[in-house]
Amino acid sequence: MALRLIQVTIPAERKKTLLNLADRHDAIDTWWEAKSEDGSRTMNILVDRHSQQTILDSIQNHLTDEDDWRAVLLPVEATIPKPEVTQSPQKFKWRKSLSREELYEEVARGAEGDLLFYLMVFLSTIVAAIGLIQDNVAIVIAAMVIAPLLGPNLALAFGTALGDKSLVIKSLVTSIGGLCAAIIPCIAWGYFLPADIDSHELYSRTDINFAMIVLALASGAAAVLSLATGVSSALVGVMVSVALLPPAVAFGLFVGMGQMTNAFNSGVLLLTNLASVGLASQIVLTFMGIRPRTFLEKRSANQSTLLQIAVCLILLGFVSGVIILSNL
Repeated sequence: MALRLIQVTIPAERKKTLLNLADRHDAIDTWWEAKSEDGSRTMNILVDRHSQQTILDSIQNHLTDEDDWRAVLLPVEATIPKPEVTQSPQKFKWRKSLSREELYEEVARGAEGDLLFYLMVFLSTIVAAIGLIQDNVAIVIAAMVIAPLLGPNLALAFGTALGDKSLVIKSLVTSIGGLCAAIIPCIAWGYFLPADIDSHELYSRTDINFAMIVLALASGAAAVLSLATGVSSALVGVMVSVALLPPAVAFGLFVGMGQMTNAFNSGVLLLTNLASVGLASQIVLTFMGIRPRTFLEKRSANQSTLLQIAVCLILLGFVSGVIILSNL
């Protein structure tokens, strides 16, 4: 059983409120620390990770009128004696390892477009461009390992799901900036390349097909699942990079080489993959029930979620029509 420890510091007179909340939500154990000099007390609430979000939301709902309180969520590696399992887990229920608040802190870091982010994008772009030009799939895969494109895309989906405009704007800026950091150097590089490069890896990024859409959809869904369940996202980051970085690099190279038809196809592939990753991420977040806490926040989040899904579906519908017509 995975456990969490919620430490809540409140004015001493609100002690009864926390006791009632812990009892109502079947906390595994509770204990109080000594009263501090300023009159506040800290209550420790030991909970199962699957019920942590419910208890955290209830605490926030009942303490919003207080100015002087704080809740801290801590992971628990082990506890002795082992807590008794009071109910059997539901087999087909989403099992989130992280709370909404933990997820927010995680994805917010991915939306930060700092110097290291752009440097890693630039370096991965160089490696990917060499792999595409030399028709070396191993080098292209190596570029995916260091490309940090997972963070801002997850942050965008998460910010949309919560209706958090500031996170959405920050992640959009970082995502667009990262793509520009990949495309602009490739345009300059492509200008000095011969127009008759014989590379299957490069020209395969002009092929728009349903397999690439499925790849991007699977990448977006796996990215959200890895984040919400606490599974390592390293390999998932590679999947997302496979869908985004090569077509971005190919687009820049083709523009620099003056091959506008191929550049257009690579650009459409890039936009298609972006839409697929965003759509899959949003659908998984919705099914996992990762939504805001209050009614007003939920209403705003529903609007932003529906808008993103509608835009992604329209774009994918257009591309699907192009693919069907091209195969007739």
